[in-house]
Amino acid sequence: MIDWVLEAVNEAGAKQVTVIANPHHADVAAHLDGRAQIVYQRDPKGTAHALRQIPAGELRGRQVLAVNGDSPLLTAASVLKVIHEHQEHEAPATIASVEDRTRDDGRIVRGGDGSLEKIVERKDATPELRARVHEFNVGLYLFDGSRLAGELDKISDDNQAGEFYLTDVFLHLKPVNVVRLDDPDEAMGVKDRVRLARATDVLRRRLLQALMLGGVTIVDPNTTFIDAGVTVGTDTVIEPFSVIKGESQIGAECRIGPHVYIEDARIGDRSDCGPFAKLRPGTEIAEDVHIGSFAELVRTRVARGARVPHVSYLGDTDLGADANIGAGTITANFDGTSKNRTEIGEGAFVGVDTMLVAPGKLGKQSRTGAGSVVTKDVPDGATAVGVPARVVRRKPVDR
Repeated sequence: MIDWVLEAVNEAGAKQVTVIANPHHADVAAHLDGRAQIVYQRDPKGTAHALRQIPAGELRGRQVLAVNGDSPLLTAASVLKVIHEHQEHEAPATIASVEDRTRDDGRIVRGGDGSLEKIVERKDATPELRARVHEFNVGLYLFDGSRLAGELDKISDDNQAGEFYLTDVFLHLKPVNVVRLDDPDEAMGVKDRVRLARATDVLRRRLLQALMLGGVTIVDPNTTFIDAGVTVGTDTVIEPFSVIKGESQIGAECRIGPHVYIEDARIGDRSDCGPFAKLRPGTEIAEDVHIGSFAELVRTRVARGARVPHVSYLGDTDLGADANIGAGTITANFDGTSKNRTEIGEGAFVGVDTMLVAPGKLGKQSRTGAGSVVTKDVPDGATAVGVPARVVRRKPVDR
């Protein structure tokens, strides 16, 4: 989740990023290693207390951008909007707000002239204030660091939560610019699994919209799930109930789905996959390849023009160009101790219900009969049949 926040502030031009973390969240610190400076808040007492963990000398003389780490929907465009407003008005602080009648967070209370009077946190809001005020604090602030350093120690914990609220700094730091954002979703703080699901859906739809604007056809965005690290080429069609994860790469003019699961795999231009197919990590599909229904591939390389039409499992396999895999074929890649590879040559034709026991090799333009169990290498141009399979015919191989 914090990766989205880091991406937004870095894209907006942040020069030095510091993450204030709970020392019990060592996994967060490990995840951010090398990408941000980590400062620990060992006794969490609120957001102002968190900023106090940074020495005042490091704040003075700088513009200090403070962002809630649980706000993955915040965009770089909104951060830049706040930065530009701050630079234009030269106020000691600039904050972002949204108007949203469905939200119950920190409310922005304005004075009679429209300027910021104070921010009232949810636990301290009266029923009258809840009914009257629907402008909310986003959790995106830009400060004159010298002014901020001078006011942080004036904040008290005299509130319902007994915490030092960063928002109370605006009782001492005036005037304050308030920048209204257009998208209320950007203010969503992910504080539970319900909001996590909502935020995930918003991000998913943003990613799909970007793909569609880039020339990808998403037949049904409601049932399509594509991770942020996935790339998809122009004029590719993604059918319903497709899940594409990790760092997968899908080429141009492909057809994916329906009901396809792809993770950390690569598919070349003009290839198709599905329905009901699964491509697991390490799978590389070349151009003009057909992967049909109920096929599963893992750590498998498929060359140009090859076909795996249906009901097959290829694990740790190198499939040559223009080869054909008959229905029900499996490569038995695990011997109980280790995984072994199978090589299937260019133009090979594997009969239905063939079992290829790895390690093994089918030669170029070789064939297997239906139901064969292949335990030994099959030479180029040979036909092998039976259980266990034996070579019954050879033919010259096209060079």
